[in-house]
Amino acid sequence: MNQFVIKYIVMPIVWILIGITSLMFFTFSTVIWLFTFWWDKRLWLLHRYSCIWAMFYIWVNPFWKIDLEGKENIKKGQTYIVISNHQSAFDIVLLYGLWMHFKWVAKREVFRVPVIGWNLWLNKHIVIDRASVRGARKMIIEAQKNLNMGNSVLIFPEGTRSTDGAVKRFKDGAFVLAKKTNYPILPVIVEGSLEVFPKKGYVLKGSQTFKMRILEPIEPTDFEGKDADELAKEINKMYVELHSKIAPQHYNFSSKLESSSNMHS
Repeated sequence: MNQFVIKYIVMPIVWILIGITSLMFFTFSTVIWLFTFWWDKRLWLLHRYSCIWAMFYIWVNPFWKIDLEGKENIKKGQTYIVISNHQSAFDIVLLYGLWMHFKWVAKREVFRVPVIGWNLWLNKHIVIDRASVRGARKMIIEAQKNLNMGNSVLIFPEGTRSTDGAVKRFKDGAFVLAKKTNYPILPVIVEGSLEVFPKKGYVLKGSQTFKMRILEPIEPTDFEGKDADELAKEINKMYVELHSKIAPQHYNFSSKLESSSNMHS
């Protein structure tokens, strides 16, 4: 009975409230954009407001907390290629909790989502069309322009959400960008979002402590002499090793075999 009430009464009310508040936040985003886009070329103020918008949903739930470590690894004024593992759509909310200026690299389909997608367009985040090589090349060009403007770029190198929480094979786009531009890579590990908002389903878990670990930056001198594919495999392996210590429940024998097979294929 409790599950029935949660799924068919509580959750629809929660999503209606999320929809209403998101529309309210977006309306004010539009106002901020109108008053700032002509002089704030990096849209820094608009992005900072988006951070507040995202964190609002953490703050209003006293049973959601973020356990953040490694904030000292973010050097003020430094531009990064930020990478993160991807467990859930809720990762987007969590990563705004870095409170740093960045542009998302997101697939075109996300930009079509009402309200959330509109805010991505407004903030001039970076579109990637995964269906074509040309789309990937265009993403690299746009990301390079943003990095040169002083905007960090945030990429999910797995390319899609994990269905079981374990870190999957990294694609090489983020690492091609790093090799091409010589900007440092800032690795971030997230854990706990899968249980709150799984890939299939709409029921949010009411209580959770999310873990975020900001690792030491990987400097261009650290990957000098390595190609993008080699770099991707090396950092992928590091992620699996570190994440399996943080969340061993995601790494049973079969998933370890899959990760090992993916990284050496």
